[in-house]
Amino acid sequence: MILLSMLGTNDYKEVAYTWGDKKALSSKFFQAALAGWFPQANVLICVTKEARDKHEQAVKQLLPSAQLVDIPSGKKEAEYWEIFNTLEQHIPTGAELVFDVTHGFRSLPNLALLVVSFLRAAKAVQLKHVLYGAYEARTGDTAPVFDLTPFMTMLDWASATNRFLDTGYPQKLAQVALSEDKYKIIASSLTDFSHAMQLHDPIRAGQEAKKALDALQKDFGGPMEILRGRLQKRLEPLVFTKEDEDEKQLRAIWAQVDWYLEHQHYEKAVGLAKEWLYLFARWKSGKGIWPEDKSFSLNTFLSKQENSELREIDNNLRSLRNSMMHWRGIPTEEGILAANQAPFESQIQVVQDLLKRLKSKVIQMGLELPEVP
Repeated sequence: MILLSMLGTNDYKEVAYTWGDKKALSSKFFQAALAGWFPQANVLICVTKEARDKHEQAVKQLLPSAQLVDIPSGKKEAEYWEIFNTLEQHIPTGAELVFDVTHGFRSLPNLALLVVSFLRAAKAVQLKHVLYGAYEARTGDTAPVFDLTPFMTMLDWASATNRFLDTGYPQKLAQVALSEDKYKIIASSLTDFSHAMQLHDPIRAGQEAKKALDALQKDFGGPMEILRGRLQKRLEPLVFTKEDEDEKQLRAIWAQVDWYLEHQHYEKAVGLAKEWLYLFARWKSGKGIWPEDKSFSLNTFLSKQENSELREIDNNLRSLRNSMMHWRGIPTEEGILAANQAPFESQIQVVQDLLKRLKSKVIQMGLELPEVP
């Protein structure tokens, strides 16, 4: 275990720090209290030159095994990166860490906190506690210690939310939510929804999106309360059950196509759009979209003269899906472009244009969908 701390150039006063039922002997350095509470920890105290000159002798007398780590004072950007590198070198992979933000020069504790947050991801550092010795909140000769560790979860929530918004998959958000019992229902729902989307199961995805929305009706408080509106906005278009009217189901499944496309899951977007076209054709033919029999023929429907453009789109969807799954050529207006020669941007544009064209066409044919921008 590592106890990471800092010292500034203040004239620290003696006080006895208390943390829950723990009480330390009176000292002017909070690090002495921490060393007593975590005797197995290696104590690292970051100091600027000015802080070392002022406090080194006193620290060495009180904590002879503590290691003073020299850092610059952070007067320019290059020095901040030097501090970053210094802290990274002193904190090994997988280390358990207690971080003290009590003493420090200017913004250095804040910078160190950001470094620690990064190392949690980059080096699997386990942050056990973030502690603050609140000298200014003292009563008589004792001062309380505030454990700020729960607030570090806000960084986890922020990171998980960003991942959800970027990728469309909420697994990480669900993992963070599982850390608190009150969030377990929504975490389970989000996990199941994520699995359904990854496994390309639009029916279960619609059902699990509904379960997640139902779970979000609860008054959670905390971070989930803040995120509730954004989650609801993302999930609402995807919700459906097989008991809903056909038009609603078609709109919801198309919303899943949009979801895949928005989050750059292009092969899933194309694959689902190809299957969705069959459901749309059944609906347009006046048949239920989930048939009891298999007598309906998509080819027969597309062979009608009025559906010639839709037939072309279907052919391109098939070619595009095959090109992605079997490394074949990319269909373009100029012909088939070899997949291994096409610029990635061109391949993505082909996907976007084709799905945009399909969406525009079905709107013209009478299915209410959000307008194509």
